[in-house]
Amino acid sequence: MNILILGAGQVGVSLAKYLSLDEENDITIVDKDEENLSSIQRYLDVKTICGHGSYPNILEEAEIKTMDMVIAVTKSDEGNMLACQIAHTLYGVNKKIARIRTAEYLHHKALFSDNAIPIDFTITPEILVTDFIKRVVEQPGAEQIFEFDNGLIQLVETKAYKGTPIVGHPIKELHDHLPKTHVRIVSIYRDNQVIPAYGETVIKDGDRVYFVTKKKSVSKVLKEFRRMDRPYKNIMIAGGGLIGLNLAKFLEKNHLVRIIELDKKRVKEIADQLENAIVLHGNASDEDLLKSEGIENIDLFLALTDSDEINVIVSILAKRLGAYKTVALVKRNMYVDLATQSDDVDMVISPDQITTSGILSHLRKGDTMTAHSLRKGKAEAIELIVHGDKHHSNVVGKSIENINFPEGVVVGAIVRGNKALMASRQLAIEENDHVLLVMSDTSQIHKVEKLFEVQLN
Repeated sequence: MNILILGAGQVGVSLAKYLSLDEENDITIVDKDEENLSSIQRYLDVKTICGHGSYPNILEEAEIKTMDMVIAVTKSDEGNMLACQIAHTLYGVNKKIARIRTAEYLHHKALFSDNAIPIDFTITPEILVTDFIKRVVEQPGAEQIFEFDNGLIQLVETKAYKGTPIVGHPIKELHDHLPKTHVRIVSIYRDNQVIPAYGETVIKDGDRVYFVTKKKSVSKVLKEFRRMDRPYKNIMIAGGGLIGLNLAKFLEKNHLVRIIELDKKRVKEIADQLENAIVLHGNASDEDLLKSEGIENIDLFLALTDSDEINVIVSILAKRLGAYKTVALVKRNMYVDLATQSDDVDMVISPDQITTSGILSHLRKGDTMTAHSLRKGKAEAIELIVHGDKHHSNVVGKSIENINFPEGVVVGAIVRGNKALMASRQLAIEENDHVLLVMSDTSQIHKVEKLFEVQLN
């Protein structure tokens, strides 16, 4: 696939890095910063063009007529919209994706259509990250939660701890403990290596476990792997940007929320938009401020500033001062590794991985409903619709054990109508099923797409 990325900021580079892992993709990046582009070329096999992404002459230099897709992620919403308009009107590009952050645009869905501004999919990283954190807050004990089929099914990552029911025991005993709960373990990571999740596989202390279940069953399943985390009541947020503010709006309804913001003008702006949350002017790394606001009684500390360094540092500080659980928003891999290695940072959230997940379904062939990037892009979870009737897939009518799935590909669940069915070897796939797959190796994606490819009768 020929893909043109407009904007070489954090999001654009992360997308290019992920997409370039697929040898079938040819990536071109356009940006105004020549020095930044030179840096990118040193570690990514991509073509770069220096210039404005909304200028027709620059787009032509980038060979836009050959592009299957344009992804506009510059810092300017208006520039992104104009670039997509030009790509559609002048060059007939089939698929256009744009980052739009301004709420005034997002409130008018009719604005983005072929009859107005021809953008096929708008992406707002701040909203995606906010929604991701909401799900984690709702399920204490979950490291990550990914939704499929409009939330009916959830894929959950958690860490297993000794002394809990299933740790030290084979997976097959999970069903003895939870006889009325439909759940399937789809992947286990031990020392960063994939461990096959067979019935005889023993769960060990420290394992990272991915399981699939219905949304209402998540908390029940989590108890098998870890001691029950106390519900989050007192929450402190460092950073009053879009993510911090939107999260505070959501959480203040049922939680006691404090939000710390350094910029005095911004403090007033967010205070005017919040009803119950306490807005504090100050530095989140101020030990005296944290102590005076009762950091030792905080159940969840969320570091959501624009600075990776600050988020890691204040998370560590908050933990050492008594906060029960700390979460840091971190963009750069260097700081992700640093935060992950620290026992004082309980959870690291990568906005780039979440953003990549937001557009994956639009990059995959076939009828893909949802896709999520896992394990820093090394793994992927994907929801595919199986077609029948005049157009059909070769998997229709076959049981899972009789389908030649590539190595490392596991069927987690099938949604049939309004029913969620946990995968088993004997379960047969029917037309119109929604199939949730987890791949421990994303290089297998094209083999998976081929399996589900629509055939003509």
